[in-house]
Amino acid sequence: MARHSSGLVRDLEVLELLGTDAAWQGGGMGVQEIASRLARDKGQVSRVCHTLASTGLINRDRLTRKYRLGHHLYALAMRTQEAHLATLARPALLELMASAEESAHLTVLRGGEIMTVHTELAQDPERDDRFDGISLPALKTASGRAILATFTPDEIAAWWEEHGELRMDYPAHPETSPIQLTEVRRLRKKPNSLNSLAALQKALKTAQKAGFAISDGDLTENIIDAAAPVRNAFGIVVGAISVGARKNRIRDGNIALGQLVFESARALSARLGWSGS
Repeated sequence: MARHSSGLVRDLEVLELLGTDAAWQGGGMGVQEIASRLARDKGQVSRVCHTLASTGLINRDRLTRKYRLGHHLYALAMRTQEAHLATLARPALLELMASAEESAHLTVLRGGEIMTVHTELAQDPERDDRFDGISLPALKTASGRAILATFTPDEIAAWWEEHGELRMDYPAHPETSPIQLTEVRRLRKKPNSLNSLAALQKALKTAQKAGFAISDGDLTENIIDAAAPVRNAFGIVVGAISVGARKNRIRDGNIALGQLVFESARALSARLGWSGS
């Protein structure tokens, strides 16, 4: 029996809520709490949870009666392109993390945002680098620019038309990330230096020539981020590898940082079967 899209949206809202820090730290959430947080009818939420539980997408603790994300959702997630890519990327990320002595990230472009798929944390990070699962405006990240630099001029113009600066400052989903919501909102609302198509095109030309992109304080103040695109066996860009460092630590070493991520991305691309230059 076909379901209305609005019903699917309601199901996804419950799944997203159960994927938050609050749900994890509380050992799940009961129907009353879910209904309260989503401002929805308790009976409706109960029916949604019962349906999701019957498919294994969520599980209910027999003692606490709280719902948590289920085993079937995990099984599905492990079959995604992102999960496969994360597994193959780990050796390259570990090597990059060791070379740069900074946390290394694997990211993918999804619409107007960059989502971190996997992070290899530095041993003693000076800042909170736990960005896994977080999506941020692509133009504020070196990863976004590195991937966009592989687009054709027409593709860049079309992307800007849909995802340009004026369309980027929407609020974060409540508790959607492993870091504080206030920090996510700050990063989203921070002014972006690429505030026109012309500025974007100029930055992408520089990235195309270098083979990597640099973001100087656009995402986080006093942090230099460098990223390079990752290609699969068909030469299709499937993501980017990035690393960031404090300006006072690398001083004028932007190019050296960029070269590190370029070599790391090239090594991962080769692992994925790409034989180009």
